[in-house]
Amino acid sequence: METEARVRRELGQALRGGPFPAALHLAIEASGLTLEEIRDWLGERGAHLSIATLSYWRRGRSRPERTASLAAVRLLEELLELPVNSLLSLLGPRRGRGRWIGHVPGSVPPTMLFADTRPTELLQTAGVPHQGRLRRVSVQVLVELDADRMVERICIRELVRAATDRVSRLGVLYFAEERPDAPPALTAVRNARIGQVETDLEVGLVAAELILDRVLGVGEPALLEYEWRFTPGTLMVNYEHRFIEPVREYVLQTRFAAGVVPAHCHRYDRRTVAAPEGNHAELWIGGADSALLAETDVPSGIVGMRWCWPQQN
Repeated sequence: METEARVRRELGQALRGGPFPAALHLAIEASGLTLEEIRDWLGERGAHLSIATLSYWRRGRSRPERTASLAAVRLLEELLELPVNSLLSLLGPRRGRGRWIGHVPGSVPPTMLFADTRPTELLQTAGVPHQGRLRRVSVQVLVELDADRMVERICIRELVRAATDRVSRLGVLYFAEERPDAPPALTAVRNARIGQVETDLEVGLVAAELILDRVLGVGEPALLEYEWRFTPGTLMVNYEHRFIEPVREYVLQTRFAAGVVPAHCHRYDRRTVAAPEGNHAELWIGGADSALLAETDVPSGIVGMRWCWPQQN
């Protein structure tokens, strides 16, 4: 029963945000049907698919494109007792030749969140696979400042899920706007190891490849932890996370040194890198000398926290 409940819970998450292969895979698991039974049921209703095709769809090796295939997906929603259009809505656009480009519903081009193409190019240089093989479900960030109001480290915890079969790597990126010539070092990696790392000191970019401790099949999760360690004396007055695609959960906590807290702290967001900050909301700094931002169903864009120090005499 516990396994069944877990599959149902993960299915609900996949139906809300995709990707299509993971949602289909989990729906089949929840149904208890074999691929042979699914093929036969579809065939009785005029949708003739091979077991190989169904297997490719659920593993992300191909996707429904033609009219007949899309009609079969509608039948799958009926057979698997899913809401109407719940699978179809997860199918992204097609190329001119009909090949899937790994589109995630609600995602935006990286150029909307960065001033140029250098972040994407640096990730490619680091050998990171193209976008769409892994989906970030949850991102939890802890920013720690010292008694001199300087940033010491940023700890990040990410829950990811494979969107295709045989996923073994993902990319992480840090944009050191606060000190481009001395970007932080990637360290304290858990459940993965550091692969190739590339830097661009002109703009303060660090792109790194993380190699997972096991190869993931479609729909399988991984929980990753890593830290960015900063050069002493690095001033930081805000932190923001850039989401190329929607995430289910985003938690950002800034922990200040004991008794050394800012006068004000607020959250903000931006739809694009060129857009002004909006949706400001004051954040409470509690007795533990920290401020917390926690949001669910976060759309693509930029969400951050900014703090303002009291003037010193």
